[in-house]
Amino acid sequence: MLYMYIILNEIIIMKYKILLYLLIILSSLTFLSCDKTSALSKLNQKINVLVNAVEKHQVENIANVLAQDFLTDKALNKPQFLFYIDYQFKRNKNISISILDKEVRFNEKNADVIFKVLLLGSNDWLPERGQIYNVTSRWKKEKGDWVISRLRWQKN
Repeated sequence: MLYMYIILNEIIIMKYKILLYLLIILSSLTFLSCDKTSALSKLNQKINVLVNAVEKHQVENIANVLAQDFLTDKALNKPQFLFYIDYQFKRNKNISISILDKEVRFNEKNADVIFKVLLLGSNDWLPERGQIYNVTSRWKKEKGDWVISRLRWQKN
């Protein structure tokens, strides 16, 4: 009888251990998915900040979203790119950006954001110029904040 009691106790303890392990695994997965969701949310916020800064001609806010080692595929570093952006602002009094399609891929230390953008520019109220671009950007964390380290764009 004592032997049966010990076996039943062991079975009950084993069930609780299995349940505890399952809870730990599920909790870990939940925390990991929350972290990725949080990272995606913060990255999307930074993308929105960048879009708003471009549309409002805010060079300083654009500079804040670029990494110190920022580089484009056209070999423009951060100061050169900001000069290029300023030139585009002088050429286009009004700029409108519409993100048509976006894909985010997280890597170990960074994220690649690939999207299509409809870019419209004008000196008056109605758009005079417009083009769809395929844009690929590499984002990384710098001082705990998402910034762009690499940027490539080409006409669609």
